[in-house]
Amino acid sequence: MARKLADLETMMLVQDFQPQHWNWTNDEKKQLGNLGEMGKIIKSRLENAGCEILEMHGIRHDKDENKIWNEYKMDYDINFQSNHAHFIAKFKKGKGKTLPELAKIVGVEESYIEKPKSGRYAFDNMLSYLIHIKYDKKYQYDVHTVYTFAGKKYIEHYRERYESWMRGRAKKSVASTKELVDFLINGIADGAITFDNIVSNEEWMKVYIINSSRIDTAINAREKAIKQQKLLNTPNYQERLGQK
Repeated sequence: MARKLADLETMMLVQDFQPQHWNWTNDEKKQLGNLGEMGKIIKSRLENAGCEILEMHGIRHDKDENKIWNEYKMDYDINFQSNHAHFIAKFKKGKGKTLPELAKIVGVEESYIEKPKSGRYAFDNMLSYLIHIKYDKKYQYDVHTVYTFAGKKYIEHYRERYESWMRGRAKKSVASTKELVDFLINGIADGAITFDNIVSNEEWMKVYIINSSRIDTAINAREKAIKQQKLLNTPNYQERLGQK
């Protein structure tokens, strides 16, 4: 027996502004790129389908980046992602729809509707993601560029949750440095990354400040190993070894 899909209480819609990606009328498509009007259209579509919206917000993301490693520069090349929008909505309990239904109502493919992660802070995490406040490596969007289409104004959420969101940012930042420090130590061991490389890269320098003891140990160990290697290759040292 097929498992019944659950109605979602929150959702995030992520899509660009290309007309072929929206199953909208021609008049609706004329508003693509106009966040204020797009939000009104999406809200109207949801409400006409029986959804009861408690909150709805939206923002344009036009400065998101992808980082690609450049081994020649020993740094990242930056590529910008396509201009797109994020719309999030919270529904009254029992007044949402399933993911396939929401996609059809809004007029996009199912893959562009994100389900909330489990936990009581699912919608709060969606709220914070609109401006990337918890992700210090992502572009930080201005809180005043977020549109509110229903419910509490976004700026009120921002003021109430700022401290908590910044604590979450610090936690994510420290966790990400633990992954990067292994990359740096491996590069130091291979001779591909030097201390000068580290201090000339803002992200790496932050990792060094938080994990200086581990990285210093790796740098000193490599220098010691190279020094001993050179000593082993000197003729006098080889002669002394041969006499033992």
